Amino acid sequence: MIENTPFWHALELAWCGDGALSLHSIRLLDAMQKMIGLTDEQRAEIESRFEEEVVYDLTRAGFGCGDQALAAWVGTLTFLDDPAAQDVSRALGKAAMLHGLSRERWNWSYSWMKQLGLERPFAEGVWLEGEEAGELARVPALLVPVAQKIGLIENE
Repeated sequence: MIENTPFWHALELAWCGDGALSLHSIRLLDAMQKMIGLTDEQRAEIESRFEEEVVYDLTRAGFGCGDQALAAWVGTLTFLDDPAAQDVSRALGKAAMLHGLSRERWNWSYSWMKQLGLERPFAEGVWLEGEEAGELARVPALLVPVAQKIGLIENE
């Protein structure tokens, strides 16, 4: 489910603003790859599929204006360095389960969390009982797509 990942989202931001990819966006994608520990093979698989499903159908209307949105997105990856990232992920899992987690939402969310290395605490939150998983006080920007997918916050 590579289309349900932060790197896929980054490609959408980089390409879909105007159908072009800037040199700055390429550098940001390289930085993101390193930050989330994506191998060259994994990146190639994602980019190949993205090209087949999205890029082939884009009309070029500029010179890669998506780099500002992409830079902001890559900036959200600093959340991974936060000592509370594991606890927040666990609390998000618990909130997902309490809200009602379908198989499709589970698969989508798990793919997203796995690419960030947060799949284990997210899964623990889904399966823990009572107060063990903690409460979700706020959703960090990096996890907003997951919170939207599982219905905790409305799509904007």
